[in-house]
Order: sequence, then C-alpha cells, then structure tokens
Amino acid sequence: MARWHLSKRQYCIGGATFALFLLIFVVYRLLPPSQKDIEDCAVVVEQQAYYQLEVNGKPTVYFTDYKDSKLVGGVIQKELIRTRKVRTRGYWVNAFPIWPSCFGRIVTKWGNKPSTILSLNSNALHKLLADKLKTADDELAGLQTQHNELTYYMRVHNVSDYGYNKVADYHRHLERQRDSLRTVIGVLVSIPTDAQLRIKQINSYTVLRDGSAKTTACKRIAIYKDSGNLLLQTHNKFTPIGTIAVMGAERAQAELAKVSQRTEVALNKPFQKGVPDSLGYYVGEMKQGKPNGYGQHFGNNGSFYDGHWDDGKPNGFGFYIAPHEYLQVGEWKDGVFKGERISHHHERIYGIDISKHQHEKKKEKFAIDWEKLRIIGLGKISAKKIRGKVDYPIAFVYIKSTEGCTVLNPYYKDDYAQARKHGIRVGTYHFFSTTSAGIEQARYFLKNSLFSKGDLPAVLDVEPSDEQIEKMGGAEVLFKHVRNWLVAVHRATGVRPILYISQMFTKKYLPLAVDLQGEYFVWIARYGEYKPELKLTYWQLSPDGKVSGIHGDVDINVFNGYKNQYEDFLRKYCIKKNIAVR
Repeated sequence: MARWHLSKRQYCIGGATFALFLLIFVVYRLLPPSQKDIEDCAVVVEQQAYYQLEVNGKPTVYFTDYKDSKLVGGVIQKELIRTRKVRTRGYWVNAFPIWPSCFGRIVTKWGNKPSTILSLNSNALHKLLADKLKTADDELAGLQTQHNELTYYMRVHNVSDYGYNKVADYHRHLERQRDSLRTVIGVLVSIPTDAQLRIKQINSYTVLRDGSAKTTACKRIAIYKDSGNLLLQTHNKFTPIGTIAVMGAERAQAELAKVSQRTEVALNKPFQKGVPDSLGYYVGEMKQGKPNGYGQHFGNNGSFYDGHWDDGKPNGFGFYIAPHEYLQVGEWKDGVFKGERISHHHERIYGIDISKHQHEKKKEKFAIDWEKLRIIGLGKISAKKIRGKVDYPIAFVYIKSTEGCTVLNPYYKDDYAQARKHGIRVGTYHFFSTTSAGIEQARYFLKNSLFSKGDLPAVLDVEPSDEQIEKMGGAEVLFKHVRNWLVAVHRATGVRPILYISQMFTKKYLPLAVDLQGEYFVWIARYGEYKPELKLTYWQLSPDGKVSGIHGDVDINVFNGYKNQYEDFLRKYCIKKNIAVR
C-alpha cells in the first residue's frame, strides 16, 4: 500500500491557506450585516399569557387578565381560557460574537409583562376575590336576564320566523357563558378563608414561519429588564435550516427599537376585535369607514346587535340584547327599533272576539253561520307579511258578556252555546267602565256569564280615554278598581283573568302598575304592522278582518306562540271545572 508523505513546504502551504480562509471568515463576520441580512433573520413571535390562581399550591381558577384592579374572565378548565395574545418582531441571534452559535435563540419585545397582582400577598388576594365575586354576581344577573329574554323568544317562535336561527345561536352562546360563570362563582365561594392564595402568570411563546402553517414553540431563557426585551430559545435548540444569524443580542435589541408602531399594529391585526367605537366594537361589512351591510356590534356594557346596517346605523332586520333590557328582534330604521313584523301563515293560532256589533248594524240584524266560520282576511288598516292564502280555521273566540254594571250582550249565551257546540274554544270578556266600582262590575260579570270546564280565562277589557281616567281620579284609582275586578274573578273562576289593553295604554299607564305585568297575562290591541313589544298572550292585530259566516268587520287575534305553546296554555290556564251562574 502506498503511503502519502507531505513535505514541510506542503504543510506550510496548507496552514497558510487555512489561516487565510479563517481570516476571511473572521473579517466577514466582523463586517456590519446588510439590511437584507437583518431582514432574513427577522421572525414574528406570538406571545400568550394568562393568570393562574393557586389555592394551597393547587391551580384552581384561570383568569384572562388583571386590569383596572379587577380580574377579567375566569374559567376552571385551563383548556378553555382565553389568553391575552400579542405578536412582536424578533431576530435570530448568536450566543458568541464571531462564531455561528444561534442554537435557536431569538430576541424579541416583552409583549405580556406581568401586572402588580403577582406581588399581592394571600390576604390581599382574598380581598380581591371577594370583589371579583361581587362583580361576577352582577354579571351573572345580567346574563340571566338576557337568558330569560332569549328563552321567552324561543318559546313563542320557531324556525319559520325570520331570524330565529341567529337568535337561537346566540341563546346557546349565552347559556355557555352563564353556566361557566356559575361554575367559577361556585369555586370562588368554596375557597376557605384561611387558604394560602397565590397568583402566577403563565406564558407561552411561538415562532410563526412565513408562508407556512407550522409553528415552533419556544421557552424564555432571559429577560433584558433595561430594554424590556426577552431572550427566547426553541425547545429543540435548533435554528431552522437556511437561516443564518448575523448579529448578537445587543444589535437585535437596537433593531427592535427601530420597529415602528404601524408595524406592530399590522402584526396584531388578526387579534384586533373589529372596528372600535365609543360604545364597543363592530365586526362586519363597511363602506367609507362606516358599518354598511351585515355586521355585529359588541358593546362594552355586554350588549350585542346582529343584523343589517346602513350608513353606520342599524337598518332593516336585526336583533339587540343587553343586560337588564328587553330583547328587540325585528325591523330597525336609522338606529331605532320599530318592532317585529311577523309572517302570517297556517301554522299560527288565530281567533276572533265578538259582541252585539256582529249581530246588529244600524237597524239590521244578522245571524252568525257557525258552520262556515273561517278567517279570510286579516284587515287592511296596516301592511302585513302573509305567506300563502288567508284561509285560517278559528281556534278560539271571545264573546262579550257585560259592560259596567248595567249593559248586557243579548246574543252572548246563544253565541257561547254555538261556539262550544262547534268545538271552538270559548272565553268571556267584560268591558270595564270608569263610572262604577271594580268589585261591583266583577259581581255583575260573574252573575251574567257562563264558565264551563275547558273555557279560556275570563278577560277584562280596559280601554278608557285619558279624560275618563282623569275624571275617575287618575291612574292610581283606575288600577285600584282594575285589581279589585281581577282578584274577584280569579277567586270565583279559579283562573287568573287576562287583561286586554291597547299598545298606547301599555306605554303610558301600565308602567304605573308593574305588578299587573307580572301577575296577569295581557292581550294587546295594536293595529300597526308591528307586533306589540310587551310579552303577551294574544295580539289583536286588526279590527277590520273578514270572517266567512259573519257579516261586517271582525277583530282578528293571534296567539303568541305555536301549536305546542297553545296546547300548553290550554292545559295550564283554562277553567278547571263548571261554575254555576250566581
């Protein structure tokens, strides 16, 4: 086998060549990096953080933030925590000045600096949690009122109503919020007063790769307190293939100081919650800087609007919900809620109310052909959305029996008997007079009316003018007599009566008798195109409807709900036994 022997001259040449290459490399490494070299080392780092409450050393509750001396959010499952996210510019750096020694190191800005809560002692944290419980209770009360409103809407509507699915989606979202908050409150209440409490900030760091969905997890290995920057390192201590770090930590921090605010805003656009305004923020279609088209508004007070916008204001269909406010679902115009425009069709439950006027017009008298009764017209006073042909069966009929203490409907008993004979649910109503006592009117009504098992609840028709109310002594006196009538009839029939009033009355006078809204069902007359805003049992939508078998105009009413709700109403609130006339 041949052996290679290098001469002294060859060793010298080889050594000189190596030294020359080493010198060139050192000179190259000492040269200032070009801007392109620096940009090639740039990365985007996503930082996430949240606070962890430990009770006697055990992680118990997780909070999103601590802001304005208050804990924000709160969950008991770490996987569900909404972390604070921020993206910052970063640079791959070397550990040694000349030698390529990155080892997966990155210098970046400190995006989620810890708050003063970390320095609080156990006693101070107990006080802080007591304050959190108060705010959480208030928040839960707000969520519960919203849930009640949405639940009521769901109960009296179905998928055939426009916008139902959107309301249903938000209802499910709110239920999750409420149930989660209830759980957190339960855990906070159960914390012993002598427990040792501690708050820790939990951080995570991820490098985002350009043009790739892949990310690289990092850990923090140093904090540069003077500059407010961090030194991170990838978990595997490797720098991505093809990336060459050309600077050290000091130069990287100098480059970070040059990063403009505009660049930082651009980096964090994915986390920006819509377009902020004085009341919250908007997410949706825009035109010339204003909401236009479909969009959602999230209010700082917990309110939420979902629907159509024009020129920065709700216009068209949308729904609005907020803590301790009524749900508003329907048509909006220039930011003002107009009301719900329901769609009329065969799935709804319709009924009529009749009196002497359906039998007598001027000097002529007319009989009702009970065999032919069908609703064939919903009236023309206001516009209505009608699906298909108006040809609806009559599910219920209310018949006027008495008025004041002297007036009787001579056709009442015959109409009552015919309605029951033809299988129509029947109820009896009394027209309230401002010239006699409520209790006396109740006695007169009970004496001259019929009440059989299965009948609908009795109704008190209250529609006095402002002058009549003033003449009898004002709204307080009016409601005293109304209450007396309602209580007396309730005792006699075993069923709470229904209060019939106008939309105007609900706005002007009913707020003075809040108890009536909670204790009694209401039947509201509103002859506009929109459904009454108050929770109600029946809506009298027109006084000029048409019914085959009845001469002239007829009041048309619709039950607030569908078949299931109507059957439930009949089961629970109809008269339970025959009552003899006294």
